[in-house]
Amino acid sequence: MQENSSGVDSKVLRQIVDEHQIRQVLLNYCQGVDRKNWKQVLACYHDDAVDSHGAFKGSPDRLVKWMQGTHKNVEFSMHTLTNTTVTFFDDGRRARSESYVVCYKSMSSAEGDAFLPAGEEGPVRRTVASRFIDVLENRGSGWRIARRDVLLEFARREANELHLAFGPGATVSRRDENDLLYRPVD
Repeated sequence: MQENSSGVDSKVLRQIVDEHQIRQVLLNYCQGVDRKNWKQVLACYHDDAVDSHGAFKGSPDRLVKWMQGTHKNVEFSMHTLTNTTVTFFDDGRRARSESYVVCYKSMSSAEGDAFLPAGEEGPVRRTVASRFIDVLENRGSGWRIARRDVLLEFARREANELHLAFGPGATVSRRDENDLLYRPVD
């Protein structure tokens, strides 16, 4: 056991830092999808990664193109990521994570959505629960996803009458660079 000046095992400290960085990659992915920041989504993957995402399986570039199509009618998207566990392999150079994910979406129509029948008119809201099983690698430039498998748990359509409209003057989320997230910090 190698201890640093604070008395903490250096290997344990490295693992804590790596786990934090891995969780940040997973959160950056969710934020990138929710804000339609496709460059941010791509930055979470190694170029040769494979994503098996329900109806889609392929490279990160193809994933983003697929998402751009499936998110065409998405007005609101929010991924929540919980219960994330990380296990390290190969002397800490590779890791597997499991994350529970719930995604809420509001769409202007069901066109292009893998979970809803085509032809539905008006706003459509749905919730999908899944798990992300990721293999991540640090190839010298930080942790990135090398493989992702999305395992579906359930999907449900929500009745429009269950949702309330926001009042005048309410600040609402945006799915582009005009979201408050991108406002300069004073």
